[in-house]
Amino acid sequence: MFKNKLCLYIQLMRLNSPIGIFLLLWPPFWVIASSNDGSIYNYVSLIFLIGVITSRSIGCVINDFFDRDFDSKVSRTKDRPYASNLINKKEVFLIFILLSLINLSLLTFLNLKTILLALIAIVLIILYPLTKRFLKAPQIFLGFTFAISTLMAFTSIKNEIPDLIAWVFFFATLIWVIMFDTMYAMADKDDDLKIGINSTAILFGNNDKIIIGFLQFVFFTIFIYIGYLKEYGSIFYLFLILAILIGVYNQVLINKRVPKFCIMAFKNNQYIGLLIFLGIYGEYLI
Repeated sequence: MFKNKLCLYIQLMRLNSPIGIFLLLWPPFWVIASSNDGSIYNYVSLIFLIGVITSRSIGCVINDFFDRDFDSKVSRTKDRPYASNLINKKEVFLIFILLSLINLSLLTFLNLKTILLALIAIVLIILYPLTKRFLKAPQIFLGFTFAISTLMAFTSIKNEIPDLIAWVFFFATLIWVIMFDTMYAMADKDDDLKIGINSTAILFGNNDKIIIGFLQFVFFTIFIYIGYLKEYGSIFYLFLILAILIGVYNQVLINKRVPKFCIMAFKNNQYIGLLIFLGIYGEYLI
């Protein structure tokens, strides 16, 4: 009985599907490596690692709580534990409280500037599921939610107001999230139209592929600019080229708007994030 419940709780928090953890993890780790001369073996990295896992889980729990009626009508989400009545509202609430307490405890290890940014992030995480009901482009809101982690990473390392580089990372993350979550939304487009959920995939219409391609161009151009500002060398650009090749492959995958290929393209973004991190980290190894 306990083992079955534990499996359901893991599914509720999506710990069985770590893709979201990696997508949320790479932006702050880009900044940690960039702002700390490549050093990632410190308590800040550990706090962000734990914080990313718990924050992502909080987002999933809140999302399932608010979207229960919608999830039960969508083929991809109808078997989620809360949507299928395998766990109750009280259990969902208790897990949310537990995760929130863990997150809040992590703040005690951070400076005031980072704490203030973290509190803003928590509010955004809680509000995001509701934005799909009244915003035409909820992915933009999600982008801001993800991107604030880059500012938190900078302030946690430097204890200073974010500088130009930090804000460039912020903007790159914002663009990246809009891009990959639109790929994800393309897979759910038909179901979302039926139940009245908004997304950029719906907003962009037949221009979705063109806009995603443009966003990819902007995203990678920003990292070329970051390389210029930080005076990075061949290692960074080699990994960036590999990331660009995956971006091109993703563009091919979404060409026919086949849901399973759109999901595949979405998942491939974890490798883009990893390659960019390795490029930044590699610059400081020599």
